[in-house]
Amino acid sequence: MSTSNIKGSYRTISILTITMIFLTVFAFMPMTDIGKSYAAGETAKVTASLLNVRSGAGTGYSKIGTLKKGKTFTVTGTAKDKSGVKWYKFKYSSKKNGYVSSKYVDIKAPTVTPVSNLKGTVNTKSDPLTVRSGAGSSYKKLGTLAKGKTFTITGKAKDSSGVWWYRFTYSGKNGFVSSKYVKTKSTAISSSSSSTSNGSSSSSGTSSTGSSETGINLMGTVNTANDPLTVRSGPGSSYSSIGTLKKGTTFVITSKAKDSSGKYWYKFDYGDTVGYVSSSYVTTSSAGSSSSAEAVTFKVGTTTAESGVNVRSGAGTSYSVLTVLSKGSVVTVTGSAKASNDKVWYEYKYSSSKSGYICSDYLSVKTITSDKEFEAYMTTQGFPESYKAGLRALHAEHPEWVFKAVKVGYSWKDALDKESVVGRNLVSSSAPTKHRSTASGSYNSKTKKWTRFDGSWYAANSKVIAYYMDPRNFLDESGIYQFMTHSYDSKSQNSNTVAAVIKGSFMQSKKPGGGYSTYSALIRDAGKAAKVNPNVLAAMIIQEQGWNGSSLVSGTYKGYTGYYNFFNIGAYTTSTMNAVQRGLWYAKGSGKGATSYSRPWNTPYKSIKGGAQFYYEEYVSNNQDSYYSKKFNVYNGKSNVGSHQYMTFVAAAASEGNIVKRAYESNSNYPVVFEIPVYNSMPATNCVLP
Repeated sequence: MSTSNIKGSYRTISILTITMIFLTVFAFMPMTDIGKSYAAGETAKVTASLLNVRSGAGTGYSKIGTLKKGKTFTVTGTAKDKSGVKWYKFKYSSKKNGYVSSKYVDIKAPTVTPVSNLKGTVNTKSDPLTVRSGAGSSYKKLGTLAKGKTFTITGKAKDSSGVWWYRFTYSGKNGFVSSKYVKTKSTAISSSSSSTSNGSSSSSGTSSTGSSETGINLMGTVNTANDPLTVRSGPGSSYSSIGTLKKGTTFVITSKAKDSSGKYWYKFDYGDTVGYVSSSYVTTSSAGSSSSAEAVTFKVGTTTAESGVNVRSGAGTSYSVLTVLSKGSVVTVTGSAKASNDKVWYEYKYSSSKSGYICSDYLSVKTITSDKEFEAYMTTQGFPESYKAGLRALHAEHPEWVFKAVKVGYSWKDALDKESVVGRNLVSSSAPTKHRSTASGSYNSKTKKWTRFDGSWYAANSKVIAYYMDPRNFLDESGIYQFMTHSYDSKSQNSNTVAAVIKGSFMQSKKPGGGYSTYSALIRDAGKAAKVNPNVLAAMIIQEQGWNGSSLVSGTYKGYTGYYNFFNIGAYTTSTMNAVQRGLWYAKGSGKGATSYSRPWNTPYKSIKGGAQFYYEEYVSNNQDSYYSKKFNVYNGKSNVGSHQYMTFVAAAASEGNIVKRAYESNSNYPVVFEIPVYNSMPATNCVLP
C-alpha cells in the first residue's frame, strides 16, 4: 500500500483575574515540593572541582558552603529553579538542608542484584505493605500489597540506610518493597531452606512449587546443525509445538525436567508463556557469567538544533560536512577537540575508519552509567555491540522499557538487496536529488529525467534505504517508537493518549458520528475491538491523511460523495484511477460490492472501525506488529522481504513513530515493549544518510 499520493500527508504543523489568583497561589508554594522525582533516596556524586551549596533551589539563594569533587551525598528531594534547572536537596548539616545544581552532579541509583527461585510473602501485622518505584522509602508510591500476598522476587537492592528492598513485577512495572516486612522462600527443588527477610537461612521443609522440575539458573544457546529448534508446551516431544528458536539464540534457563525416556528438557520464558526445548540441542553456561558483565560509564550526546546539525570531518566549520543529524539524534562521545576559535567540538565514531565532529553548541552531553544487570540482559538478548550505546542511553532514562532483539536469520546484504528493488521504497519530490536512485528504471541518463512513481514520488537509492532500515540509527527518544509493538494495552492506551496524538489535527474538534462525540473515543474503541494500540491507529491516520486531512476523508470527493478511507487502504495509482479514486473505490465496495471489514465505509465511524480490523488481520497478526515491520517485512523470512509492505515511503516508519510519541510524552516510563531487528553480518557502524 502506498501513502505517496495524498497531498499534505507528511506536513507538520509548523480571564486576567484567574491568572492573578493562580500566580499568587503558585508564588507561595514551597519550592522544595515542586518537581520531586525519582532522584530522592539516590546517591549523588559531585563532578565540579568545587560546587557551591545554597540555601534554596537557585543561584539567587545564599551560599552556605561548598562540596569538593568526588564528594557523595544522599538526595532527599528535587526542585527546579525559575529557568527550569533541577537542583538536588540534601542534608548539609544536622540542622540545615542544602541545594546543589544537577548540572554538576552525577546520580547513581542503588544497584539491583538479580534474584531467581525466590518467593516473597507480605508479613505486616495488619496494614498493607507499600510498593514503591525504587529501592527506598522516598521513591514514589505505586500501590500496596495486602498481608499474606505472595509474589516472585526478581532482584534486590540496598537503600542509603542499608535496608534491603525486594524487586518484583507490579502491574507490569518494577515495584520494590522493604525486606523488613517480607518473608521469603526458595522455589528451587534442590534447596531445602528458605530465606528470612534479612537474607539468612532457616529450615523450610519442602519447596513451594511441588513440581518435578529442578530449579536452575543457566544460560542456554541453541546449537542445532541448521534447522531451528522446536519449542514445546511441556517437557517432551509429545507436547504441542508453540514456536521455534533459531540457531545461536541465547536464553535464560529457569528449570529442567525429564521426559518419559529420561532426557532433560530446559524450561524458559517464551514470550508471554513458558516453553521447553530439548537439552540435546542446547549448550549451557552459568548464568553467573552474566553477572560478570561490568557496569559501563560513557558520555552520550543528543543533538539540539531544530533544523539539524552538520557533522564535520574535523573540529571546526572549515572542515567538510560528512552528514547532517536531525534534532534528537544520539551519539556516543569518544573525545573532544578545540577549533581555532577555542570552541569545543565533540568527537564520535562516524564510520569504522572515520571520526565525526559536532559543535558543542548543538550537542547536549551527559555521563551515563549502564548497570551490570542491563549489560547482562543485552548480551543475553543477543544485541550486537553497535546497538548497545543507544540502548544504554534509553535504559538510563526509561528503566521500565523492555527491549527485545529479533534475530531475522539472514544477512543485512540480503535484506538491503531485496528492499533496493526499484519502486519498493520511495522518496518525496521535496527530498534532495541525491536521495533518488539512478538505477535502471528510475533514471534515464540520456534524457536526464527521473521516473515518477505513484504520482510524484521517486525511487530511493540504496544508501537512503540502508539508513532507514538500520535500526541503530533510531535508538533514540523519538526513533525508538517505530519498534514499539502494536498490541492493545488498556493501561497505557485510552482516550487521553489518543487525544494527545491527534491534537492539532483535523480530527481534534470534529465529531465522527456513529454515536461518538470525539474521534479520540472512537479510535480508542476501534483499537480495543481490533486488539490494536489505538495510539498507533491515530498516528497512522495522521501519517496517511496529513494534519489537515485529505480528499480521502472529506466525504465530498466527486464521484464518491459520502465515502471515507482513513487508512488509505487500497489507495494507489492505476492506469485508470489516481490514488484517491482507487482508495474511495475500495471504501465504496470494490468489485461487486465487497462487504469485508464493514464496507461500504460511508461514515468515518465505519471506516475507522473497519480499517482497524483490516490492520490487525492483515498486518499485526502477520508478524508485522510494529511500524518498522509493517514497512520492512523482515520477520517472515528472507523470501518475504520487500513484499506485503503497508507503505512505500522509505521514512514512513520513523515518521509515524515520531507522531505516536506524542501519546506518551506525559508518561513515558511504563513498560513499553520494543522489538528491534538484528541482521547477520551487519556493518560495523551505522549506515549514514547521504
